[in-house]
Amino acid sequence: MAEITKRQQEIISFIREFTYKKGYAPTLREIADAFHVSLGAVQDVINALLKKNLIQKDRRLSRAIRLVEKDNRIPLYASARGGTPRIVDEEPKEYLDPETMLGIEPGDKALQIVGDSMIGAGITDGSIVLFRPTKDVRDGDIVVTRIEDGVTVKTLAHHGKNIVLKAENSNYKPIILEPSVDNFEILGKVICVVNRFTKLKRLK
Repeated sequence: MAEITKRQQEIISFIREFTYKKGYAPTLREIADAFHVSLGAVQDVINALLKKNLIQKDRRLSRAIRLVEKDNRIPLYASARGGTPRIVDEEPKEYLDPETMLGIEPGDKALQIVGDSMIGAGITDGSIVLFRPTKDVRDGDIVVTRIEDGVTVKTLAHHGKNIVLKAENSNYKPIILEPSVDNFEILGKVICVVNRFTKLKRLK
């Protein structure tokens, strides 16, 4: 990757965050105002980034700066035949986008699991769960919760007015919480489980 200066990196980060928040790219004037520098100084940085192929810009438009991000797509090849070695040397059938595969959206978070209390749901010791911060959860959802100073992942249920956090392993008893319990918070809903060297599991 081309080496960049601190100011160039700052402007790249500003363009990325501005575009994410607003839905469109900043103008050169908006960049200049944000960094309290002259329009000419910003133009020099933009020209340098163009030469390094880190951004693209349509000079006819004022909001036409686009970051040239690294291509993270994964090439998908045809299935290998069972029992017969096959060299994957043909063109990919298609390209997979990891974010689409995992169902990731801006704001989603990841958590690494310690223990085997959720092994029945395919969540093992060392699994990485991706969860979406939300309070909109239902019975049967696998949720990330905070209880006092600890964080746990369990299947949500209710028994009468009580909240029940069920393990997916018969060796563990459910956690039963009364409605008036303090220091309890649902942090989000698990949307995907990644088990390294095994499989990826999307949750509905």
